[in-house]
Amino acid sequence: MPDLPNFHPFMEWLARQNSPRLSFLDPRWTSLPEWQAAARPVLRERLSYQPAARPLGADLVSREEREGFSIETVRIHATDAYSIPARVLVPGGRRGRLPAVLALHCHSGRYTWGHEKLISRPGEPAYLTLFRNGTYERPWAEALVRRGYVVIVIDAFYFGERRLRVEELDPARVFSEVREAFTTVRNTQPDSPAWITSVNKVCSFYEHHTAKTIAATGATWPGIHVWDDLRSVDYLCTRPDVDPERIGCAGLSGGGFRTALAIASDPRLKAAVVTGWMTEFAHQLAHHIRHTWMVFTPGLYRFLDLPDAAALHAPSPLLVQQCRKDTLFPMSGMEGAVAKLARIYAKAGAPERFRGAFYNEPHSFKPPMQEEAFDWLDRWLQ
Repeated sequence: MPDLPNFHPFMEWLARQNSPRLSFLDPRWTSLPEWQAAARPVLRERLSYQPAARPLGADLVSREEREGFSIETVRIHATDAYSIPARVLVPGGRRGRLPAVLALHCHSGRYTWGHEKLISRPGEPAYLTLFRNGTYERPWAEALVRRGYVVIVIDAFYFGERRLRVEELDPARVFSEVREAFTTVRNTQPDSPAWITSVNKVCSFYEHHTAKTIAATGATWPGIHVWDDLRSVDYLCTRPDVDPERIGCAGLSGGGFRTALAIASDPRLKAAVVTGWMTEFAHQLAHHIRHTWMVFTPGLYRFLDLPDAAALHAPSPLLVQQCRKDTLFPMSGMEGAVAKLARIYAKAGAPERFRGAFYNEPHSFKPPMQEEAFDWLDRWLQ
């Protein structure tokens, strides 16, 4: 039985009425550049976030030396409303301009952490290490910098330093569904396991309120993420240790979704790896629309499905990694998306620049997947 039993036939009818009309597979498109020139502005319009930017720059907050690399904490100038907190990992003993990778962290329902999901810190709590080990098995941004890349990891909006300040909510107006968790936040030691769990519970519930408020302003949540990610690329291009012609992007889950839209929006990203977030949305309708609000772009499906959007990256190299035990997506949607991307890259004359790989894993980005991803980036960026 579909999640919306009596509404499901109507939803399927809506999806058929709004089937993507700007796919490169449509016979009317014979030129890849002409299609991209027509489709990319539609994507950016649907993302609905093009704020006035501050003059490009960044403030160096601190620098930490690790074995084989350093970590710079910077705040990238973004808009009059905010700066973007970022960690830049720089390989040691390297000279000249290096390839760079925008490493995008996952969602995972853990809002108190952003960059911490991909970068370890001395003396970190055991529950952070446990989470990272379960999803990645290692801080993969550190594994990547050791291969000679400058790696940038930002805290996406609503995560880490940019999370909802649950402790500042008005007690009289907290939604009843999370009032108990809010009380725990107010009465528990910050950063304790109980505090972390309760903050995450409240933030999860408040996603719907945040998404409604963003929509009321005329913006979209994916638009905010994509703009911030591309502002990070702007910053990378200013660094004397980065080769602006060799910048890639990679991420798992929410980071994979962000990767797909970032490469769709900006051809400066020359190679990419999308892990654990590539599907045809029509296959999601019956049982898989329970995702975060951060992946819904109103009106986009009428023009581009997710694989159509990611294909705007063509002929630049794209690796998509899927997990066969991933319960967030139906297998038909994952297989259909990979097949569609393969057809698009073949039509674009670059079949060797797309690869779809399936792993017998649950939703994760484990070292064997990371090694394939890093080898892919090495092939095209090193």
